[in-house]
Amino acid sequence: MNEQTREAVRQWRAKAQSDWTAVEILLASERCPAETVCFHCQQFVEKLLKAFLTYNNVETPKTHDLRRLIQLAEPFAPELSRLSDSSDTLTIHGVETRYPGDWRQIEESEMNQVVELSKQFGDILLAKLGE
Repeated sequence: MNEQTREAVRQWRAKAQSDWTAVEILLASERCPAETVCFHCQQFVEKLLKAFLTYNNVETPKTHDLRRLIQLAEPFAPELSRLSDSSDTLTIHGVETRYPGDWRQIEESEMNQVVELSKQFGDILLAKLGE
């Protein structure tokens, strides 16, 4: 891997870690905004997928569609395919729930499912990236 690619991977990972740090801080708050947690979970996974694609010399498209990113990453991490259908839930939180009119109340149980799904993605991708 050349230095430019290594630096791009480092930057994607740093941005992903920033999103995960936000998730941890928000979850610890008594006034935890569930929709914001879910948004940062989606961003965490998206950025890890983009780091992984960059690591594998695959050009990363400008998209928030996690299913599309997973399709590109599957040749290098077939285990991602089991999470592909679930990724649509995350994609919704990264796109649709950000704007007025599309916003809806997120229940704590849904937020917890999103957090758990994000952890599953993180476990796979961080191991492949060599934490």
